Amino acid sequence: MKEIICSGGSNTSYRNADKNVFYQGIGGLNQNYGTNSFPEVIHNLYGNKIYNLAVAGNSVEPAVLSIISFATKLIKEGNSNFSIILNCPDFYRPSVYFSKETLHRKGIYKRMGSPVPNSYLFTDDMSGFYLFGGIHNVNENSFENKQIYKIAESISNHTFSHEHSEIRALTHLLLLQNFCKANNIQYKIFFDFDVFSKPFSPFFQLNKTNVETYFKSFFIDKTFPQKELLGNINYDPYVFDLFNLLDTEHIWFFEDDNLKYGGIHEWIFKNNEYKEGDTEYTALYVEDISQSFGHENTTDIVVKMTIESAKNKMKEGIFFDTGHPTYYYWEKFVKEVMVNWNLF
Repeated sequence: MKEIICSGGSNTSYRNADKNVFYQGIGGLNQNYGTNSFPEVIHNLYGNKIYNLAVAGNSVEPAVLSIISFATKLIKEGNSNFSIILNCPDFYRPSVYFSKETLHRKGIYKRMGSPVPNSYLFTDDMSGFYLFGGIHNVNENSFENKQIYKIAESISNHTFSHEHSEIRALTHLLLLQNFCKANNIQYKIFFDFDVFSKPFSPFFQLNKTNVETYFKSFFIDKTFPQKELLGNINYDPYVFDLFNLLDTEHIWFFEDDNLKYGGIHEWIFKNNEYKEGDTEYTALYVEDISQSFGHENTTDIVVKMTIESAKNKMKEGIFFDTGHPTYYYWEKFVKEVMVNWNLF
């Protein structure tokens, strides 16, 4: 039985970086800290010790670097019996590394609630990769630290580039792949959505003419819009060149009609278990349960929702087409998909 290093964004863990959580792992000294995502499901079903390095708001860069750092630590300790799973964050969610000294030079002397740094080395200071989120559309309200907001705003207005974001993300995926090959580590990468095809959204083909057409297209028809495969990256030769260097045998993609590079959300959409005529459905996303996301909503209790409640939300425009998957659908994904990766 292998130990498993996992990383990603809030789909994998909503928490901030925590030394005890990272180093002790599920099945180690800390038995119950999980957010009921796929790392917890794997441990609960199969008993593997899991190191969940994911951080809410993570970008690809610190997600990959934290994996490599921790994997190297295990190897140096004589432990090579582990595999790696990366739920790759959004390519367009950059982060910027600031040392404590650099922050002081910018007039920042204390760590605030947001944006939080991914300080995966736990050097007991403010240094870390500050997770800016969707910097191409930066929102002041999401920044408690106004000095860092000014930096993020400047990047958003003057230096942000979709292509550069793609290049940074793909470069770090290549770094992870080469590290795993060099150290003979089994690994798998998967995405939230098809980030490679064009247009990026809509993700699903939904007919929102009225409540009945909306409900039928989401719960029954479950079809995907026609997209230009790889159109989101093959328009730029530098981005496409890096994509072609990826070893896609170690990347899981969900395929269906009109879809070749799908992720977990397309899989859940297609595999929701509602049958026509049912009066209830199993909640797909924690936001569908409470329309908020936090520890109190991440539960392994199967939550049944009425069809009437879904239609009412659709009518009011507050139904969640996507969100953070419930434990039920993570468990379904682990049993039907992940178990075939031979990483456990």
